[in-house]
Amino acid sequence: MNEPKCILCGGEASTLIQRGVRYDADSNVHRCSGCGLVFLSPIPSEHELSQYYSDAYRAEYLGAVLPEESYSRQVEPSRKIVRRMMPHLRPDMRLLEIGSSAGHFLEAVRPYVAKAVGVEPGLKHANWARERLGLKMVNQLCELEPGTFDAIALLHTLEHFRNPVQYLVELKTYLARGGSIFVEVPNVDDALLSLYKVPGFAEFYFQKAHLYYFSAETLRRTLAVAGLQAAVSGVQRYDLSNHFRWMLTGKPGGQSYYQSIFSESVSLAYAEALIRANCADTLWAVGRSD
Repeated sequence: MNEPKCILCGGEASTLIQRGVRYDADSNVHRCSGCGLVFLSPIPSEHELSQYYSDAYRAEYLGAVLPEESYSRQVEPSRKIVRRMMPHLRPDMRLLEIGSSAGHFLEAVRPYVAKAVGVEPGLKHANWARERLGLKMVNQLCELEPGTFDAIALLHTLEHFRNPVQYLVELKTYLARGGSIFVEVPNVDDALLSLYKVPGFAEFYFQKAHLYYFSAETLRRTLAVAGLQAAVSGVQRYDLSNHFRWMLTGKPGGQSYYQSIFSESVSLAYAEALIRANCADTLWAVGRSD
């Protein structure tokens, strides 16, 4: 496979950040020397990606988790996302989600919009959401009518595509006039990487399924190149205990570990400090079409 040009600036020069990633020792992490976008190299082909998501993805990341287990794990985080979106939601809104899994976000947002539809290529999860939750689910974007949605949500999805700019351009054709695209992705300037530089976290963070890693600036620029004017902000999903455990053990699983010591106000103050310093773990963007 050929070395890819940067999707943002077209540059061919890059700096090697890390050799090997989680679940793939042959993929390396590079940073574009021109604009700073971080990406995996080599980028898999469309066929390789399709085969991977059909055969190995859920087993590698989720231990072949059942749809109902996926739903129960993610329903509360989805409610938090919906609360963040509330200023943008309307009772007459037609909303589309890309990568809906077992429908946890769609179920959470459904009471606040007129129509909620999901695209989920995984047949087992899509069928479960359709049959158990009564959600409108399709397996491919092309099954839907262009120009018929007021909002599209990509929640920890954009980083999986071979070319996020091209995909956003395609998604825009499914928006009605004045529509918005909501994006949530991991932040490559996460404090555990950029500030504390925890080696074990870097080995965990960079992974086979995530082809791109965005900072606030490269996410804003990605949306802009696709013709979307966006405001980008930070969100801190993991708490102070989680960071302590990463620094002590180099392993995940520390969420709320020291909750008897760190009060809610302390954890909130820490999260707010990380957001102000632009090193929260997650980025949130609302992009509006031209």
